[in-house]
Amino acid sequence: MRMEKIVLEKVCWKVKATTAFQFLQLYYSLIQENLPIERKNSLNFERLEAQLKACHCRIIFSKAKPSVLALSIIALEIQAQKCVELTEGIECLQTHSKINGRDLTFWQELVSKCLTEYSSNKCSKPNVQKLKWIVSGRTARQLKHSYYRITHLPTIPEMVP
Repeated sequence: MRMEKIVLEKVCWKVKATTAFQFLQLYYSLIQENLPIERKNSLNFERLEAQLKACHCRIIFSKAKPSVLALSIIALEIQAQKCVELTEGIECLQTHSKINGRDLTFWQELVSKCLTEYSSNKCSKPNVQKLKWIVSGRTARQLKHSYYRITHLPTIPEMVP
């Protein structure tokens, strides 16, 4: 592993982690290929992306494997759209991604709960008056002093043609 890392650094190869968004794109494109022409518009990628963003607002989803989270979101959307013909495709993706059935079910339940709460009235605009930063006295003193250290830039005059 150490040797691999050294070789990758020497050839300037940047190894990046695969994100849930990338899995979502991949799974979506694979599923779209298997959809009949009249059902191509039934799955909306922007909606799936919004659902993923809603899930990322919860700390619990940072513990989910990106592939499991993406497949959970797509599977729930397919269930909601009642696309019975795609359940086999989901099972195929699950098998190829080596995702345990219990893990998928567990994360599907959490995603479902999250999206239900996200779309409810409970998750409306917060009361701005109740939102306050709570910082320690030491941090407050540092912030106060750093504010005065900011040099204010002069206004740039406009050039009139």
